[in-house]
Amino acid sequence: MTVALRFSDTPAEASAKLLMRLGLAALFAGLPCAGIFWRGAIYVVLPVGAILILLGAMLDAPPHAGRRLRDVLISPAGGAALLVALWAAVSVVWTPFPAAAGERFLQFAGATSLAVLAAIYLPQKTKTLDFYLLPAGMAPASTATLALAYFDTPWFFGGFEFDETLYERATITSIVLVWPALGFLALREHWIAAAILAVLVACVALAGFAQIALLAMGAGAFTFAVAMSGPAQTARFFAWLFAPLILFSPVLPLLYSLVLRTTGFDPSAASAPMLIWNELIVSQWPRLITGHGLDFVHRGLSLGYLPEATPRSLLLVLWFDFGLVGAAGFAVLVVQAFRVAGRLPVKTAPALLAGLVAILTIATLGIATSQIWWLTLLDCDAIAFALLLKGVDRARRPDMRAIRAIEPETPHERGEKRATGSVAPPRRLNEFADS
Repeated sequence: MTVALRFSDTPAEASAKLLMRLGLAALFAGLPCAGIFWRGAIYVVLPVGAILILLGAMLDAPPHAGRRLRDVLISPAGGAALLVALWAAVSVVWTPFPAAAGERFLQFAGATSLAVLAAIYLPQKTKTLDFYLLPAGMAPASTATLALAYFDTPWFFGGFEFDETLYERATITSIVLVWPALGFLALREHWIAAAILAVLVACVALAGFAQIALLAMGAGAFTFAVAMSGPAQTARFFAWLFAPLILFSPVLPLLYSLVLRTTGFDPSAASAPMLIWNELIVSQWPRLITGHGLDFVHRGLSLGYLPEATPRSLLLVLWFDFGLVGAAGFAVLVVQAFRVAGRLPVKTAPALLAGLVAILTIATLGIATSQIWWLTLLDCDAIAFALLLKGVDRARRPDMRAIRAIEPETPHERGEKRATGSVAPPRRLNEFADS
């Protein structure tokens, strides 16, 4: 009799596993594919997937559930995230667009809260099939993106003002989600499949000559390769790279303008974003302390209060929306995120570090930084990485000899062991129940 036959789940446990599997399938297989054809897919898929996971967690009734949430909130990274969220909520008071900013904050907070709860209450014992959901969803999605780009489909490359095209969204989705997918494949040592998926996503960025996406993919690939030999050193390097960049970013346009004046070079069209950023800092420098409030940059660009060439970079959005307090809190959050990633096992650290670097590269270079769909995509990415971290213990297949050792013995075998004195201590059968 096998272990699988000797242990059967209760109806509640079976229902919980089914709900969680459906939620993960919706997030990892459904989101990449649906986002190619439907602009609002992510706003539906993430809540549905997260709610299914939470319903499964409620049925399963995981032990110490409250302690998990408390541990996350009181951790250094959780505290920094709470500080940024609290300051964003307070900044609604002085923003020029309080109604729109308040609505946007509720959307951000609702989606992020669902994602955080879903990530915390994912099952501790993950199944092997869960590892393949995200790669299985990204492979056809990337293939379909390449096909649509090859035939130059009008609706795929058409977009609205101050918004991204479906191609841009599909490309960014692939760049963000490819790293946990590669982490799942690397965890199971499917290196050929991981290489094929990475090349496929790189071809997606090449198909539309998406320079920022290519830079993010290249930065992530470089980080992944370097972190394979030294994740702690790699994490420390990028923490010291991005944190000062965030804290001292207002100095960059000032230095750029100073160099132009000193050298006498005529500013070109490519210099317009930096010059506009410089003018905004010089004319509104007192507001760099508190910022203009949540949603100022996004709403100002949409309504024409800010010049069209204003940078969309995360660096400008942080300082002009949240000021010094928000930028400092976010810098601390970035440092803590890299520190946590650097302490992970070598099997998972490279994927998480590469994902962080790719995300920060995209945001720093100014794609979709303040869009709701971008932050919702990051919530989905956080759930994928949480599943990857919980799957470390499942990276090695169970030892069949150990499983055979716990199978029931015949009376004859027990008599022989008693005669020879080689009676082994009893082992916990549920140790292999989820294999």
